[in-house]
Amino acid sequence: MNKNKRGRRNKIFLIIGIIILIFILILSLYFYKTNKDKSKPQGLMILIESTNTTTGLLEMVSQMKERNISGLLMVTPEFVNANCEDIKKALSYENIEIVASNVGAPFWGISYDEQKTRIIQMLNGIENCTGIRPRIISSRYMASDMNTIKVAEELGIPYVTARGTTGTKATVYQPEGYHVKILSVSLIELVPFEYGSLCDYSFYERAGTPKDMIGELNRALEPLTEKEKIRFGKYPRITPTSHTYIGGNLKQWNDMWLKFWDGSSIKWVTLDEFMAKPDWIIPLWQIPINQNNPYTAEKVHPLIPYEDEEKLSNICAV
Repeated sequence: MNKNKRGRRNKIFLIIGIIILIFILILSLYFYKTNKDKSKPQGLMILIESTNTTTGLLEMVSQMKERNISGLLMVTPEFVNANCEDIKKALSYENIEIVASNVGAPFWGISYDEQKTRIIQMLNGIENCTGIRPRIISSRYMASDMNTIKVAEELGIPYVTARGTTGTKATVYQPEGYHVKILSVSLIELVPFEYGSLCDYSFYERAGTPKDMIGELNRALEPLTEKEKIRFGKYPRITPTSHTYIGGNLKQWNDMWLKFWDGSSIKWVTLDEFMAKPDWIIPLWQIPINQNNPYTAEKVHPLIPYEDEEKLSNICAV
């Protein structure tokens, strides 16, 4: 009788031990996955289009949707209204958000009143087509200044872009006393292409190749050093960018994007997730402004003229 009791007791202990072991294993796997995800840089794709065609844009939006990649579409109200149906098709995939942009001129040194007038035009013009009021504003070169931030605060716009200030790491600033947050985008640090945004256009127009770009993209994914965390902020973020008439139309550049998307360890997130935790909360006057523009006429030297580049033969018709 005692032997039977001991046997049953031992079985119960064994079962309890197995359950505890399974629980510990599940918990370990959960924390491993959580820590692994935390070590991945957050990614937010930025698409730019200002030509008279949307085929490359629609192609890239479709390819991103297949891979559950979120992103921004930086366009002017003039472009949106000239291509309204295609813009609505792109938005129907629900993986991109429009950035209202003033591509014609950067918002540097433009008066408060002039910026406010134009920004209201941008917001209204885009909303007239899409029915959706943009939540983020920009201008040529991703530029903004203190007046842009003040206008955004007055108009209740939560986000503003800025030309990069911390190398390939994208950085989020929040001026003290403001609700507005600033998205300072990724820049290229590779010397022959330095100061350009981390964008296919920046490489293509300056005799760069897809190999040059994917090398810089992969370097941008390397963990931040302790020194970089102190200098630039502790959150690893990246904003890969494509002018879609290049990335969505030219075969070798589109192949590069597909290779990067499919082979990189990035946590792709929405705009709100990307902007949730500022790297820096400092006075507005202390936020750096980068006005370096490397796209002067003498620096535009594509290796292959656009018309000679091999184009995609299976462009998506969304």
